[in-house]
Amino acid sequence: MATVELAVDAHVRYFRHCLNMLPAETVSLDATRMTIAQLSLVGLAALGRLEESIPPEQRKDMIEWIYAQQIPSGSSEYRGFRGGSLFGPHDVCNYPAANCGNIAATYSALCALLLLGDDLERVDRAATIAGIRRLQQKSGTFAPHPGTTERDPRFIYCACAVSAILDDWSGVDMDAATQYIQSCCSYDGGISQMPFQESHGGLLYCCVASLALMGRLDALPDRHRTLKWALFRQQDGFQGRINKTPDVCYSFWVGASVNLLGGQELVDSSELVSFIRRCETDIGGLSKWPGYRPDPLHSALGIVGFSLCRPDALPLMSPELLLPMTVVERMLHLGFRRSHKLCANA
Repeated sequence: MATVELAVDAHVRYFRHCLNMLPAETVSLDATRMTIAQLSLVGLAALGRLEESIPPEQRKDMIEWIYAQQIPSGSSEYRGFRGGSLFGPHDVCNYPAANCGNIAATYSALCALLLLGDDLERVDRAATIAGIRRLQQKSGTFAPHPGTTERDPRFIYCACAVSAILDDWSGVDMDAATQYIQSCCSYDGGISQMPFQESHGGLLYCCVASLALMGRLDALPDRHRTLKWALFRQQDGFQGRINKTPDVCYSFWVGASVNLLGGQELVDSSELVSFIRRCETDIGGLSKWPGYRPDPLHSALGIVGFSLCRPDALPLMSPELLLPMTVVERMLHLGFRRSHKLCANA
């Protein structure tokens, strides 16, 4: 491999620290610990240091903790995984919203299990897919869990990713989901959270990746204009919206969208890599902007964005699922369909 232009050892220490203990000011994120675990594992995997960074006993403990967050039969009709153990064991948790399947947490849990080498044999696939089916709205979008007014393409993506990983699309009305995504496509080529809102790089990724997973990228009303909107978000790093400051997380959100749309060679990789490196911090990890404090999300997504620009320097990552291609190849043996674009090079 080519020389990596990142402080790899420092970033490995940072992600290992995130898996073991976070500072007190992050206590508000405790209910989303599953996502923090996923992002930390993604960061280690993108650096090519996952296997050596987690001892076998810790790996086993992490797998058991993840499975302990799977909603058991009888607890809720919305099954899958919850975001963490903040509210205690399932049989004593009296807060329904924290003791039911959450689409985003389920996606994070499945990715984390795969990164840890699990075979998903203990995942209640039928119940998970049934829970996803109940959360799709008449408009075609999804709610993350029952009892909330949140519903937008973030959860379409999570539903598509879970369906792809479990190789069961019976919980997703793909026609309705595609139509909702089309309704969010804006006049400027970007994609918004809901119809007639401002185009946004994060929602662009959720919609483009969802269509890619469904094999429906051609459903974009104007693919060329969407690619142009994404490419025009690059200043040095990528910005998430027009007239906003570049943010390192969009190295992935927008960068992966460009990759899926076939425009990777049009990215100014040198400028993007330079911006990502300026977001590195002395303690490891990457910050949102240069000179700020790191966090697991910006650290992981910045490094994966770097890998898309320097595929000769870091392990190849799947832009659709935020997983190493080595994991995607292993998914083939777990029943993942070869027909998906995701596996075209596997």
